[in-house]
Amino acid sequence: MRATSVNPAEPSFFYLVMAKSCFRRAVSTPHPKAGGALRELGRNYLAKAGGLAPHQPRSSATRH
Repeated sequence: MRATSVNPAEPSFFYLVMAKSCFRRAVSTPHPKAGGALRELGRNYLAKAGGLAPHQPRSSATRH
């Protein structure tokens, strides 16, 4: 019988999918505050996915 365990070094697939969803929705929303909130949620999901490097916020002058 095999034990099912998650390797702590591997990122969580669930949190990666959730982060991707937040980032995609942030790009497509016309409201800037909603986009920022969705990006923040995405960064939080990435952090939960496996201890990725902390995000350094971009300056508001670098908008595309």
